[in-house]
Amino acid sequence: MQFVADDHALNVDGSSLRTTTDPDIAAKAIAAETLDRIRVVLDSYPADPIVLLSGGVDSILVAATAVALGTAPRAITIVVDGEAVDRAPAIAAAEALGLRHEVVVLSSSDVVSLAKSAVAALGVNELWEVAAAIPILAASELIRRFSAASPAPAAVLTGSGADAIFAGGRVIQHPIESAAANQALDEVVRTETGTNFVRDRLVPDFYERLLGDDAQALIHVFQTERFWQLAEQLAPPALFGHVTGAAHDKLAVRLACERLLPETAQHLAWTRKSPIQRSSGLFDALADAARARAAQLPGATTYSNPLTEPMESVAVRLFLAALD
Repeated sequence: MQFVADDHALNVDGSSLRTTTDPDIAAKAIAAETLDRIRVVLDSYPADPIVLLSGGVDSILVAATAVALGTAPRAITIVVDGEAVDRAPAIAAAEALGLRHEVVVLSSSDVVSLAKSAVAALGVNELWEVAAAIPILAASELIRRFSAASPAPAAVLTGSGADAIFAGGRVIQHPIESAAANQALDEVVRTETGTNFVRDRLVPDFYERLLGDDAQALIHVFQTERFWQLAEQLAPPALFGHVTGAAHDKLAVRLACERLLPETAQHLAWTRKSPIQRSSGLFDALADAARARAAQLPGATTYSNPLTEPMESVAVRLFLAALD
């Protein structure tokens, strides 16, 4: 994992660099760089890799590339019981690619227990940090088991970070070919990269706290200097466009992924999802836990019910309880 923002001045206008408009050209560049990146990782970690597989295009591209390199990855997917946004496409991708696949299904009590462990390990209770830590902690036992059984060192591959450099989940509010769109994209990417690809952040040793010595094998495939240099050349038409009548972000990434999948599974490259904290069901599970906590407060059901009232009321209840 390379902390690009530590070595680059990101508070500048780099829109003039964004000259690649053809999504096909961009897709080929992304595919080639992903292949090179994982090939180099396998030189240091020669065993079949472990892939943290969500239902999104980034991790599916990582898994498909690892398969294209001749490996037989193990995949781990973390979801909350009853959630299908991540689970269904992850299972479908694993089946299409022939992956050995473990799906860890968390109950509501599992989520609360892991949240407590995350707060203790990280030393903070910030929502996004804790929710990002929960899947890592949930996967940690399998990671240790697979690594121990491996005849050689095995990398743990994640597609986390792709949204930052490829503006995943974003919408450009200008005509896609315009200079204003180019500048807006550049600002979004530089802001996201400055927040995420930096060592000096809320919990600098985030992964070390969660995984201990195993953290060194966790590879953020897209978080490199070379990927940053590639991504900062991409103009809006390379990343935003319509396919079969539907608008998509990360267009070039999706094209790169589609071309590595069997024809029957190519639709998985066009799956839309939120960040894992939401798509895995974690936010909903934590919100339910907050409701349950609020319902236990003295007099909580006198005038309404924290289990069914607006979430704003639940937040106020918990704030007032903190004042006590």
